[in-house]
Amino acid sequence: MNYTTHYNTIQSNHSPRSVARLWVLNGLSLMDTIGNGEQKLKNSRIHFLYIHHIFEDEKAQLINLIEYLSKQHTFISYNEAIDKLLNNEVDKPYIVISSDDGFKNNIHAAEILNRYNIKACFFINPGLIGQTDYTFIKTHCETKLHLPPVEFMDWDDVELLLKQGHEIGSHNMYHSNMAKQSQHQVIDDLLESYDIIKKKTGTIKHFAFPYGRLSDFNEFARQKAFEIGYHSCSSAERGCHINHSHKLKPDELFIRREHIVLNWPLNHIRHFLIKAAKNASSITNLNPYVK
Repeated sequence: MNYTTHYNTIQSNHSPRSVARLWVLNGLSLMDTIGNGEQKLKNSRIHFLYIHHIFEDEKAQLINLIEYLSKQHTFISYNEAIDKLLNNEVDKPYIVISSDDGFKNNIHAAEILNRYNIKACFFINPGLIGQTDYTFIKTHCETKLHLPPVEFMDWDDVELLLKQGHEIGSHNMYHSNMAKQSQHQVIDDLLESYDIIKKKTGTIKHFAFPYGRLSDFNEFARQKAFEIGYHSCSSAERGCHINHSHKLKPDELFIRREHIVLNWPLNHIRHFLIKAAKNASSITNLNPYVK
């Protein structure tokens, strides 16, 4: 079985699109510097960042990112972040780390985070935890995640993360696009993933829907997630969160998360954080499906 262990074997930085992206973001990052945009990072807000993987050649980048962010931010857990948002207690710049998909290499991320006493939330697909059928994994990674085969965690890995103080969230059963499911399938998917994770871990509070764009979810699925027992619902829409004009109920809050890939240049990640901090609004706290 040939599982991928290094990011540089799957990501080309020399395609026309990659080169164009590099130059555009370099220019935007330079404008951030000229305009003193980094001052915006001192604004009180909660910024949710998430990754999918930490391959062997991404470990150093995670350390660099943590040490950079630590200069202006306080790291808090997912639970703490949700509580602060619901109670309007965003009193300084905070960072929350999460990871989607349940790849086994996330154990590397936890090892590094533990050194800095940072607690993350790992959103898993319980139907994939402990999966060892290489043909199934290869097909799943290629068709749903657009990656070569990557090894998944098993339940012992999940237990280890919990013992280290990290949180486990649901990413639905098999990383399905819930906007394409029937209402019956949505309910079954949300309920099954909730029940399995709760049985295995003792508790389950947080849900992040796969693919993360607004078009990959809908109001029916969002309502059912809270009815089943989830306390938060998270997307992959960019943005950050500030205090609201009133205390929010859990089902009013819609979490936006900044997707990052650890091999991106640090100034590119910084640009996305500055852009979100500049555009921060209490409106982004709210469910976008109901206007």
